[in-house]
Amino acid sequence: LMQPWLCFEWDTMSADYSVPAPASLAIRPANREDEEVVGKVLRTAFSMDSSWGDISRRLDESMERFVEEAFDKSRETPSCVVAQHGSRIIGVSVMDADPDSLNHLSSGPMILHEYRNRGLGSALLAASLNFLRAEGLAKVRGVTRANSTPARFIYTKFGSHQVSCAIDPLQVAAR
Repeated sequence: LMQPWLCFEWDTMSADYSVPAPASLAIRPANREDEEVVGKVLRTAFSMDSSWGDISRRLDESMERFVEEAFDKSRETPSCVVAQHGSRIIGVSVMDADPDSLNHLSSGPMILHEYRNRGLGSALLAASLNFLRAEGLAKVRGVTRANSTPARFIYTKFGSHQVSCAIDPLQVAAR
């Protein structure tokens, strides 16, 4: 049985998102050279999270497309932020900066398993919201599964509110 999707919305013009990056970690915009690693971190992080196991094939295909779109050469900078520990990228958030998108947080903040529960998801979400605000988005929408870690602990932060959700973000066709 498919878990329902939950949609969250943030009003980026009326909020301040401070990014409390834990010590020894850097949160930064992705570079073009990060594309392959971003895809690898996403696949690994999702594969280690049991709440996504039943749709892992659809997820892999969608994440590959989201990464390609975020790193599209027509964009000046990739629409992605990364969390880095030393030289290793350990978390990513791939975004869709199109104001009309139904899901601006394409991947949502995803952290490698061994780095979870340290506030990195929240820090990546804050960085994502700041990135999208800088791209001119007044409202940001994020879609995730009910009962997932983002739905319970991350997307509820920074003044979000739940909005009605009639989409399956993995069904949204490539543009």
